[in-house]
Amino acid sequence: MDTILYLLGILFVILGIAASIGLHELGHYLPARLFGVRVRQFMIGFGPTIFSRKRGETEFGFKALPLGGYILMAGMYPPEAKEYRGPFAAWIKDARQELKSQVEPGDEGRQFFALKPWKKSIIMLGGPVMNFLLGILLILVSLSGIGTLQNSLTVQQVFSCVDTLSDGSCPESAPQGPALTAGMLPGDQIASVNGTAVDSWNQAADLLAQRGQAVSSVVVLRDGQESQLSVTPLYRERAIFDEQGNLVYDAAGVPVTELRPIIGVRLAPQSVPIPASQALGYGVQATGAMFAFIVDLPQQIYQVFLSTIGVQERDPFGAVSIVGVGQLAGEVGSADIGADAKLALLLLLLGSLNIALFAFNLIPLLPLDGGHVLGAAYEGVKRGASRLLGRKDPGPIDTARALPVAYGVWVLLIFTGLLLVLADLINPIGLA
Repeated sequence: MDTILYLLGILFVILGIAASIGLHELGHYLPARLFGVRVRQFMIGFGPTIFSRKRGETEFGFKALPLGGYILMAGMYPPEAKEYRGPFAAWIKDARQELKSQVEPGDEGRQFFALKPWKKSIIMLGGPVMNFLLGILLILVSLSGIGTLQNSLTVQQVFSCVDTLSDGSCPESAPQGPALTAGMLPGDQIASVNGTAVDSWNQAADLLAQRGQAVSSVVVLRDGQESQLSVTPLYRERAIFDEQGNLVYDAAGVPVTELRPIIGVRLAPQSVPIPASQALGYGVQATGAMFAFIVDLPQQIYQVFLSTIGVQERDPFGAVSIVGVGQLAGEVGSADIGADAKLALLLLLLGSLNIALFAFNLIPLLPLDGGHVLGAAYEGVKRGASRLLGRKDPGPIDTARALPVAYGVWVLLIFTGLLLVLADLINPIGLA
């Protein structure tokens, strides 16, 4: 059964990624059509086509490798104003001729290169913006629609001692668990502590802490009846987390801890929705963190390389491949939590992936969307300056000449992807 749930978790994320890719390309497709550009193909994936159907003038389909997608617009490169004789001239000429051969009668006024720079930017930004909006929506549904996984007030397990060993047994010197000593049983629901009704474990723990190591009166509901128990908690150092579940650090970067009461029970988990404002705050925070992660990506990849060859431990919050994402999704699917909690975590994972796609695609290098936006901005500045100086319009920017950069980035992306896949197979990151 665990294997089936593991595979279902992977399947859920695969379908979610495919939908995210499709919506990304839709973000390009809709403004391209709005501005009159002919879109020849709308494809999810790369490689051989496994299914396609033509609707109007556009062929929609799926390809064998679902690792991305693209739309193919007429006239991506302008006619060559002056023959290029630099390095890679043959590549550039072949690519230009290939796209030129695909231009059909009537495309003369419907080509991408002929658009104004601001229209080009809107088309290229449409995909990343679609991922950003989808990511925020998924985060909202996950955190506010379903909720974060928190402790309920229902006792799931009572431990014989607090400091159990890895096999679940108790050391000889370990004191008996306070809950066990007080007579607490699995299924008990904590109703009040020291005469104050409680609605969360954090509230209950705060009330216990107010009495220190003195005996506290804890009322539990058992089979519909109230039972009063006398509990003397122990105290352990515990890390502090913020409202989004992130560790709190001090100025020196050390996790902040505090003494918290321990009674020796495992509480049943429950999904608790948070306000939409907090969920939006989490989405904005995640977006900022993702941009910082992108800036640090070369260092992240280097650390992954060192961990793969066994030089250092792998960062549990570092970069992962699509294989690593699938592994995390599988662990969520087979985790011993409720179906609602699994759905919330999987939606949160997909939301974070869409935020990552948004940030990554804005890198100002071809063939990424950010590279096209940078080119359009450069064209706008160049043509605007020419108008101000009374010079001849230099015409659209010739992105074909940047193909060597695009090929280099592709090679780098493929190498990085293979390294991350290898790392996820050899030294995977888990949920624990």
